[in-house]
Amino acid sequence: MSGGNIPYHLRQNKAIDRNLFIELLAKLNRYRNISDYIYIGFGGPFLEDFKAIHAYSGINQMISIEMNAGVYKRQRFNLPLNCIDCRLTASEQFLKDYSFDRNTIVWLDYTEPRKLGAQLNEIEFLFTRLQAYDIVKVTLNANANALADRQGLKEDEDLNEKRLKVLKQRAGRYLPPEVSEDMVTNDEYPSLLCKAVENAAKRGMTGKSRFFFQPLTAFIYADSMHKMLTLTGMILPDENEEIERFFRDTGIKSWPLSTTDWSAPKPIFVPELSIRERMRIDSMLPKSDDATIHAALGFLLDDNEEKSLQGIKNYIQYYRQYPYFSRIVV
Repeated sequence: MSGGNIPYHLRQNKAIDRNLFIELLAKLNRYRNISDYIYIGFGGPFLEDFKAIHAYSGINQMISIEMNAGVYKRQRFNLPLNCIDCRLTASEQFLKDYSFDRNTIVWLDYTEPRKLGAQLNEIEFLFTRLQAYDIVKVTLNANANALADRQGLKEDEDLNEKRLKVLKQRAGRYLPPEVSEDMVTNDEYPSLLCKAVENAAKRGMTGKSRFFFQPLTAFIYADSMHKMLTLTGMILPDENEEIERFFRDTGIKSWPLSTTDWSAPKPIFVPELSIRERMRIDSMLPKSDDATIHAALGFLLDDNEEKSLQGIKNYIQYYRQYPYFSRIVV
């Protein structure tokens, strides 16, 4: 359901996104006791997200959804904690059957772009089941080439015209009325997907007039050829005093990595660094700027100098969440 055999624990940009999620949960814990929540997600064969979320939040009731029987067997073998309930089921069926009678964190980590319409349908349905203070994280494939690329075009076809046609077929009712060909370029497509998620959430919340879904973070990242959008938010009472208390207690509006207004997602694209490169850069942080660090290295991190400098800028933004990968003896 979430990429089957992909080793997510070796993907640095996804690992940064996961660490940002954990940092967000820590902020939300100032407002609600997150350790009392139930966590539901797509664990994959290694259940890495589950281990990290349990370690940093104290959540001890967790449910992993998996529809692939082979991956499910690997989950059972790799099970790192006895508080994880692995279930062999489709997410659509699980959302229909589960009671949602306690506060819940749900991470729908989708990867298949062809199923975007069904995924948005699930997101909409999920919001009909949730209650106040529940937390939702959604990950979607945001690669515009998954709609159409130049190799598949006929001579008289326009690329963005074809992309928009495919997108309307897949997810037409969730798109904004003003959708246009300019919104399906590689740069703009993630922001359009944010609007589609916003519309799915609003449709799901239609019968809950006293509550609304507050977006908190939105990121775009890629560790290979696939660009992914990830968006997280919380259901809050639509009361001015409660909203003010939420932002006061969590401090999220003063967090530079938050996105609270459905605007464009923040990019997570950090360079691959050796341990020695990273230690050199870290030794100059947080008080040195990107140009100073770039000059001090004495070499480029990319063949293009501008891209090399941008890599340093991106690293500075996320260095606290950047993972360490190393060999260990078990």
